[in-house]
Amino acid sequence: MPNLQLLLHKVLDAVVVMRRDGTVAEWNRCAEIIFGWSRSEAIDRSMGEMIVPERYRIAHDEGLRRYLDTGEGPVLDRRIEITAINRSGREFPVELTITVTDYAGEQVFLGFLRDISDRKEAELALAESEARLQATYNHALVGIGEVAEDGRFLRANEPFSQITGYALEELRQLSFLGITHPDDREEDLRLFDSLWRGEIDGYTREKRYVRKDGGIVWIELAASIVRGGAGARSFGVRIVRDISERRRAEEHQRLLLNELNHRVKNTLAIVQSLAQQSFKGIEVPQEPLAAFEGRLRALSAAHDLLTQRNWEAASIRSIISAALLPFQCSDSSVAMAGPDVLLPPQTSVSLALAVHELATNAAKYGALSLPTGRVNIQWEIVEDRLKWEWIECGGPPVSLPKSRGFGTRMIERALAAELSGDVQIEFLPTGVACLLEAPLPRLDGDAMSASRT
Repeated sequence: MPNLQLLLHKVLDAVVVMRRDGTVAEWNRCAEIIFGWSRSEAIDRSMGEMIVPERYRIAHDEGLRRYLDTGEGPVLDRRIEITAINRSGREFPVELTITVTDYAGEQVFLGFLRDISDRKEAELALAESEARLQATYNHALVGIGEVAEDGRFLRANEPFSQITGYALEELRQLSFLGITHPDDREEDLRLFDSLWRGEIDGYTREKRYVRKDGGIVWIELAASIVRGGAGARSFGVRIVRDISERRRAEEHQRLLLNELNHRVKNTLAIVQSLAQQSFKGIEVPQEPLAAFEGRLRALSAAHDLLTQRNWEAASIRSIISAALLPFQCSDSSVAMAGPDVLLPPQTSVSLALAVHELATNAAKYGALSLPTGRVNIQWEIVEDRLKWEWIECGGPPVSLPKSRGFGTRMIERALAAELSGDVQIEFLPTGVACLLEAPLPRLDGDAMSASRT
């Protein structure tokens, strides 16, 4: 067997030797596997009839004649992709290289063919995936930008362009720091550097972009990084959402709340002044007047706390602390324990007034009137019910009062009504105890969350 024939049967591609008349002179083992014809069947048979689809056979024959007449062949010594058929008639893509050589004393065409069906299917799947990704990328409701390690934009989608006012080509000439508001750059750069160093997996923040037209746009940013592998480069992903309207609404709300707070505090001051003027020149016991003014201060403190939180829910701990502030209670005299449960605004005001009344009574007659006195305030959540208690000890001996005062009635009725629960005040010999049990208050229709402190 000639040396060329030995070589043909060792290569990993299908190898076909075709004579000038178009018949097969050699056919290796890989050709048998790919096309389904045995070597004995293929030898001396027309190659076009075996592996060229019928619709391409005329072009195949014309190309062969052109080469024989002119010595020129456009597909010679080039790597091309064509469609072939196997013995069963199934068409599939092949990669083909043809060269002219001598074989057994005659000039022949030596063809190397490789079945690329798997590669083509993979390329098609990749193209479809990229098309879906591109469609999602450009039609997302958020801006998406990809940046290099130095912060330069590699690419961005249309929503990102709309948010910043820069065309996509213009963005590729900029960095994310270049369009970031000067006051927001330092923190953003610190987080970005930590992300690339692998110290954090990602970060979110609110910041400002300076648009191309000079306008300021507030955005919510979620930043992460895609680590490249096998030679692929890493890049940062920055997903942004325009929150300018929300920020303007929040600022407007803040101004309105500040104005409301100012007016309410003025109203409370007017009420206090009216009371003082009304009783001026009249012999009024100092104790009721002081109690009245204390309740106004408790209302004011609760209102201040809610204003600081934009009239959102406030925690039990912060409500109690604000109500106790005028009494200058130390850690040794008052102890608090319980989960940081949130209460809606109206409930917060009611609880603040209740704590003020209890603290006032304790400072005058109970545990807070002696250095040895102590108040334990604790609460817990049991099966979606709030259990709260105020227990005094170490103070003067306590006896049952002859009648219920305004403060006691207010706690037992107003607080119980507000929370739709039960409130009991007990005058034990060791000190006053106030016990509250009610359904856990809800915010916006959802069960209020609580976390252990």
